This record gives sequence, structure tokens and C-alpha cells, in this order.
Amino acid sequence: MAFGSVDFTTRGKVLQSKAQVGTKLNFTKLAIGDGELGSQSILELTDLKSKKLDIPISNLKVLTGGIASIGGTFTNQDIDTGFYWRELGLYATDPDLGEILYCYGNAGALAEYIPSSGGSQILEKFVAIETIIGNAINVSATINQSLVYATIEDIENHNINPVAHSELINQIKNLSSPYVIPEGSDIPIQDRVKGKMYFKVTSRQSGGSSNGIIKVSPNMGIEIKE
Repeated sequence: MAFGSVDFTTRGKVLQSKAQVGTKLNFTKLAIGDGELGSQSILELTDLKSKKLDIPISNLKVLTGGIASIGGTFTNQDIDTGFYWRELGLYATDPDLGEILYCYGNAGALAEYIPSSGGSQILEKFVAIETIIGNAINVSATINQSLVYATIEDIENHNINPVAHSELINQIKNLSSPYVIPEGSDIPIQDRVKGKMYFKVTSRQSGGSSNGIIKVSPNMGIEIKE
């Protein structure tokens, strides 16, 4: 699957020009279809030639160099008839015209077949368009929060953020004598002290002596409860 380029429509060019002088640039959705472009100019398009799916936006990143990346995820679960994914479009809101087709791409002969949900293959694909926003300073997207998920990059950035777990860090700092619950026993939730951390031993390894020392090992696990 390959799109040689994703180009502005005439309406997209006009909106992009408006955005350079302060008009809000709000992207609303992506869409895919199987239409043939033929000899028609992308500039003339106001919609996909043969739209198959609208894709809610779940990701917006403003990059350097006057570029924005807008992405969303689609599946074939609600597709009754398979089709060749040939068209890709990005929509935005024009304050004078409403929702418009901002930019468009067509893969032509390099289209990818998307099977129907009736087959054994369930597909889920993330698609993103990188488009020119120029010097626009007010860029947003209508994002469906139910579709937002953490990427590997998001998780890695979260894990190295020193303030990502501030609530847990403060709880640990304020602990006084954390309590270890021996294997085979328990302290009922209602009897536990709020703010104290309890470590429950699920298995243990002998320390090699008779003094009851618990040795931390790969065979030892803990369960943390407030």
C-alpha cells in the first residue's frame, strides 16, 4: 500500500491560507475509499470518489517545519463487502463552508485489499497523514477519546518521566514501617491502615539458616494493597 502524495484540494488551500492569518485549523476526521481518480484533478474534489469508511481521529502531532501528523485507527469488523483501499482523505472545518475535504491521496494500482468482516481475517490498521499547516498557530483536531491509546513511544516517555507517578512516590515517601504479610496469612482490608503499604509474600526461599530470614529471589512475588 503506497500513496505517492497527499495533496491539497482547492478548499483545503483556501483554509490553509486562512489559518496563516489566525483562523483556527480544526481537523475533523479521516476517510478511506476505493474510488478511481482517473483524469480528475485533486483540486476539484470536495469528497472522496467512493467513500467506504470514516475514521475518527485519535492522534494529532504538530511537527517541526510547518507539518502536522493526524492519525486514526480503523478495522474491517463492520465491513460487509471487501474493497480495494485506494483513497485517503483528511477533513477539516472551514468557518465559512463547514466540513471540507482538506487534502487527498490516491494509491491507484497500488491499492490494498480490505476483506469483509465475514472472512477469518480481522484487520486493524492505524493510518496517518502528514500535511502542511504552515505557520498556523491554532491547530486542533476533533478527537474521539474512546479510541485514544498509548503508543510504545508514549509508554517509554511516561516511564522515564520523574513526575509520572507522583501520587505513588508521595505515598512511599510518607510510609512508616511498611508491613510484610507472611505467606499463608492475611490482614483484612478493614483492619489495614490507610497510607501504609502492605507487602504480601506469595512464595519464599529459605535464607539458608534457621533465623527465618526471607531471601529475595526470582521465586518471590509481592502483592501491593493499600
